[in-house]
Amino acid sequence: MISLKNECEEDKELYKKFLDGNNDAFGILMNKHKNNLIYFIFKYVKNEDISEDIYQEVVLYILSKKEVYDFKYSFKTFIYTIAKSRALNYLKKEKKQINYESNFENISVEENLLEDIVFSKERQEKIKKVISKMSEDYQMVIYLAIIEDLSYKEVAKIMDKSESKIKNLLHRARIKLRKLLIEEKVVEMKENKVVKFLSIIIIIGILSTGIVYASNKILNHLKGKASITPTTTTNLSEMDTNKVWCGTFNLVWNDFMNDVIGGKIEFEDGPSSLADELNKQSFTVDQLNSNSYYKKHGWATTELKTEIENGIKEKFNENSEMLDKVEWDNPEGYVLYCMLKKEFNYLEKFPTLDDANFKDSQEKVKYFGIKPDTAQTASKNVDILFYNSKTDFAIKLKTKEGEEVYLYRTTGNGKSFDDNYNEMIEKSNNYTGNKTWDKNDVLMIPYIKVQDEINYDELCGRFIKGTQWYIRQALQTIDFELNNYGGSVKSEALIEALRQGILNINREFIFDDDFILYLKESDKEKPYFALKVDNSDVLVSSDEQ
Repeated sequence: MISLKNECEEDKELYKKFLDGNNDAFGILMNKHKNNLIYFIFKYVKNEDISEDIYQEVVLYILSKKEVYDFKYSFKTFIYTIAKSRALNYLKKEKKQINYESNFENISVEENLLEDIVFSKERQEKIKKVISKMSEDYQMVIYLAIIEDLSYKEVAKIMDKSESKIKNLLHRARIKLRKLLIEEKVVEMKENKVVKFLSIIIIIGILSTGIVYASNKILNHLKGKASITPTTTTNLSEMDTNKVWCGTFNLVWNDFMNDVIGGKIEFEDGPSSLADELNKQSFTVDQLNSNSYYKKHGWATTELKTEIENGIKEKFNENSEMLDKVEWDNPEGYVLYCMLKKEFNYLEKFPTLDDANFKDSQEKVKYFGIKPDTAQTASKNVDILFYNSKTDFAIKLKTKEGEEVYLYRTTGNGKSFDDNYNEMIEKSNNYTGNKTWDKNDVLMIPYIKVQDEINYDELCGRFIKGTQWYIRQALQTIDFELNNYGGSVKSEALIEALRQGILNINREFIFDDDFILYLKESDKEKPYFALKVDNSDVLVSSDEQ
């Protein structure tokens, strides 16, 4: 049997290979954790198909944000944290609430006796019934701490609680579990002591194996998906697959910085590379015509929502589902919103071409363009920037509206969107070859359709240093299409922030988490007594007289 430490190191080794471009290593790593991760997600969303969909979102997130993984944490902690965030996002979207049990029972039990239990079908059903009676927090902490054998620190990170609360939660969950097992007569009392299982792992293991997932399900929902990045300065790599950027999120971030925070945004709980990049304000409204975007920000009132809805309806004849995700009429809420919309048409329609493969895909895709045996009128759309080889060239497509569509044949690996654009322009300026379209030239461009959305988790749930502001949501959508007539792009972005205590700021000296108590005589230098409290074992139960 592989030790947990070795398993953790094995995961990290596979991830390092993945960072080096080994696709097989990534597949092995994700398949290794797939079933357990889907089961973990299922405990939140209670739906097998949704659990699988969210698992795929986790995979896509890692593919697009692979440098985010911090090797000081186990890979399990990394993926379970992402999975939890995605599951909660789904529940928020569906307006579902997780009901957590608030009444904890403190009972004294003996935890040192071990005894094997023969699991009959009847007993398995009883165990399932017992587990279902426990709160979501109890089930989750048992699963993570006992089944996945994560440390208190790792479980705390995933469940977004302090380590001391995780210790208390696990302690109470074990007590609650044994109490229910006794009540359901799954275990018995012996000499006034509770018989403990040889391993609770067996119990939860039975439950997890009782859930069947279609691990090879074809996920059609991935069509149209491209990993959204909020900046153009992050380097691309071979594993980034499809990646897309639109400047709408930059615009709401700029407004948040300039009009609300009044400076750079840094977080109290530590640095954020994403925030650092956004703080550079590398994209501003100066790069856009005012006719192509609408933005507004203010306190989260229904009046503001109505104003935004009327604004985008009048300007773009559009509606917004994103606005429905905001907690309107929250007196502490503040909303920053932006929509960008553009449509463009080529000077001449391009001919459609035969379907063909893209890269090494077995799937045929649609193409448009120009070949020697097609009409050449669409050649007036094309400006040749340079042609150095079959794998190194670029063109510009002209439109009636003045939009310029650049296509650069390159992997882009190791450079950012900005770097690749600058490289393309430099190659064009240095090119001395023929820039005139020839009737023997061939142009093939695939039809493109992107529909995706993201919540930038790295920015959410964090307090901004030196302020009372807290980012609740950081959302962006991108819809893009390119075909033989032209194309369109629509993107929305929204930041929902909360300002804590804007009316009354009260200090709360509540000792409901780790603390230390000292006793000292007033005229002496050092205390004569000290007590560290990190769980309820030394606290007086409300049941005691």
